[in-house]
Amino acid sequence: MSDVEEQQVRIDQTDKRAMWPFLTAATLILLVILGILIAALVSPAEKNVTDSDRLSLAARGFIQSRSGTDTPKAGAACPDFDENRSPLHVPGGTGRTFEFEGLTDPALDGDKATAQVTFRTGDREDTTTWHFTKNAGTWVVCNSG
Repeated sequence: MSDVEEQQVRIDQTDKRAMWPFLTAATLILLVILGILIAALVSPAEKNVTDSDRLSLAARGFIQSRSGTDTPKAGAACPDFDENRSPLHVPGGTGRTFEFEGLTDPALDGDKATAQVTFRTGDREDTTTWHFTKNAGTWVVCNSG
């Protein structure tokens, strides 16, 4: 055997690895997760809904409740709602189906609002000004004026 084969390679195993980089990374991850949880509790997603979104929901709910019937479901319209002045009123037309297409140009004034609502009945699409009132914290469809 030669000297090279007999010579042992010494491995220095006294090098100790530090834990602080791993602990720092774990702490940072925990802080990020904690920050996300706190942000979710302070500002839940349902509070990020705009008044325009709420008006759209009211209009969609009214149209869906009114589609195929002559009167809207309770809670979709103002308590003193007059069907003869409804934005979906069609003289002599009963049982029509309506589809909500969209809402634009919302104008809010306290607990009252107006918006341009587009809806479809059959192959006809109409856009009219709808009036809304906040009733018990929820927007509902009302008659004009």
